[in-house]
Amino acid sequence: MIGQFPWDPFPPGEPEPKGPDPVQNLAFRSAVTAADAYRSVRLALRRDRGALRVGNRFVSDGRYREFALLAFGNAANSMALAALHTLGDRLTQGFLAGPEPVPAEIPFHGTVVPPGWGGAPAAAEIVGAAEEIAAGLGEQDLLVVLLSPGALRALLLPPPGVSPEEFAGTLASASAAGATGREVGLLARVLGTGAVGGRLAAATRSDVATFLVERGDGPTEVGGGPMRPVGPAERVEARAILERTGTSAAFPSSVLASLGPDATQPATAPRAVAPPVVVAGPTDALRAAADAVFEKGWTSRLAFLTLSEPPEAGADRLLARTEELLAAEPLTADSRTKGLVAFAMTTLGLPEGVDEGPALGRFLERANEGLRRREMSVGLFRTAGDLGSPAFPAGAVVGAPTERSATRTGHARAVRMRRGITDVGALAIALVPPPSGGSGRGPTR
Repeated sequence: MIGQFPWDPFPPGEPEPKGPDPVQNLAFRSAVTAADAYRSVRLALRRDRGALRVGNRFVSDGRYREFALLAFGNAANSMALAALHTLGDRLTQGFLAGPEPVPAEIPFHGTVVPPGWGGAPAAAEIVGAAEEIAAGLGEQDLLVVLLSPGALRALLLPPPGVSPEEFAGTLASASAAGATGREVGLLARVLGTGAVGGRLAAATRSDVATFLVERGDGPTEVGGGPMRPVGPAERVEARAILERTGTSAAFPSSVLASLGPDATQPATAPRAVAPPVVVAGPTDALRAAADAVFEKGWTSRLAFLTLSEPPEAGADRLLARTEELLAAEPLTADSRTKGLVAFAMTTLGLPEGVDEGPALGRFLERANEGLRRREMSVGLFRTAGDLGSPAFPAGAVVGAPTERSATRTGHARAVRMRRGITDVGALAIALVPPPSGGSGRGPTR
């Protein structure tokens, strides 16, 4: 039986959410619980009756002489603790890097990595520690690599001839010129050095099992893809992004010359490096949130699986899509549902690793301005990291309260949150009860 995560933000048996926004709060709790990084890793890495499950394959529990782990990103502590609880004292060495200090329960060293553009100031130290552990393992060993969004900052170093500050500035400039979060991540993966672009895989002779949490940009980009070499198509796409955003001049000609479809560079990982296993993602969060509100009598609808536009455009698009859903299922006082709830996961158009707080506030501010129904509310919930700006925290709702309340509807209402434990993007929820209240006799999917 999989144990309870000791820092679970919503312990079993805790009373159901109350206050002005219980439906929004319930959806958020359900989403975070379903995408729990600790529990997801425990499902993917298990020991039972002499067998060891490693992602999608099973081996004898005695197959490996030694286990080591590397954990990077916003959920590094959660994922590392899951591996420790599975492998026990057979896990003899490890290193972590994430936004919080390594807790006392994990007997390995780590480095705190704050959000920002480009590689972290400590990236060279982190890459060195990771490569030292990887290089010290042999063919009878297993390296467990745990990646979650935010890992890129820990593993990224600039290309030759470019300073870390220049590289970070160029990535930010590409974003400002229209590059999506995924495209900025691709530039970092293709142009950067350090451990990204499959360089960490090349540093070890051991078997490698990679488990990752992804937020909708694709598993290859998480952490810059340290276990998968860059392919020719990625190099061609990177050059096109640089040209489109006008940022090619920031790089030496030698760097730009490497962006052709050079078939001599490997596009596949070494044989001992198994394909990464995605243990949690936006789909898990969305499904759980929709199921939770459906069971309470609401109609659940998926607005978008991923919403990658910048904050203002993303808020506009969510509101427009909600109106389309309402047009297909108009609500009246006699509707056989408590109302309609539209869900989307969003990256706010931001690349991995940057501070999402200000963008979260801009999304809610725009949503608040765009509300055209007095009974409607919009919530935005971060699934990892600290709260955002004080005015619009990373768990907040604007618009009408679900329950009767004296809450000021022109301002964001904070939803109580605790420590984030995964990072599958931000959960956006548009909630519309029937005008004057419906009969609530039965929801529809």
